[in-house]
Amino acid sequence: MRLLAKFIALFLCAPLIAACAIGPVERLNDNIPMYGVDQLQDDPGLSAEQDRLNGKLLPRYGSREAAGRHLLELGMRQFQIGDYSAAMQRFNQAWLLDPGNPDPYWGFAMIYDDQGKSCLAKTMIDRALELNLSRPEALADAGRIYTYCAVTDAALDEMDKQSDFENAEEFYSRAVSLDPTNPKLFSSWAIAQYWQGHYADAWKMINKQRLLGGTPDEDFLVLLRAEMTEPRR
Repeated sequence: MRLLAKFIALFLCAPLIAACAIGPVERLNDNIPMYGVDQLQDDPGLSAEQDRLNGKLLPRYGSREAAGRHLLELGMRQFQIGDYSAAMQRFNQAWLLDPGNPDPYWGFAMIYDDQGKSCLAKTMIDRALELNLSRPEALADAGRIYTYCAVTDAALDEMDKQSDFENAEEFYSRAVSLDPTNPKLFSSWAIAQYWQGHYADAWKMINKQRLLGGTPDEDFLVLLRAEMTEPRR
């Protein structure tokens, strides 16, 4: 996640991986979440795409859920190297195979967030949360997205901003309760605190990250030190 961009091909598919050979149905727009169709039954072309994906992937992975998880993994790898188009295609295919899985919506949110569209990302992460999003790293992303949208959306009144900040804190708390030894969660939480102007709390999260063996991003530390001298440890 290129967090500070706002202020490899190690994992590309091998030719023999079945999913890599699966392109989108030509008439569907796979450059936007859910092909631009809110419900599966809203577009007859989606049924044909489902059938095609089932025929390609079910013999290899055994179930639509397992095939969807494979596509999600591919999408996350492509997201990490900045290939948003390929990542969006995989997340769309994963959604089509397993629409009850919250993780494709998390993927959509990550792409929007990385593109600087945090409030659009929030609409996607809300869909994931409605489906009981439970991955600790995804919950931390939800907290960060909620925070950044609240900070940057001029249309929000103070009551709505405060509500989003409180929700963000809840997401971070849930993430840490599920994975208390993951330093990346505290790194994300520190950034969210910084965006709110809670610099002392940001330093507390940095300290927790370090205690768990994490290494804070030096560029972020420069920004934080410009606002508040690092407390003595």
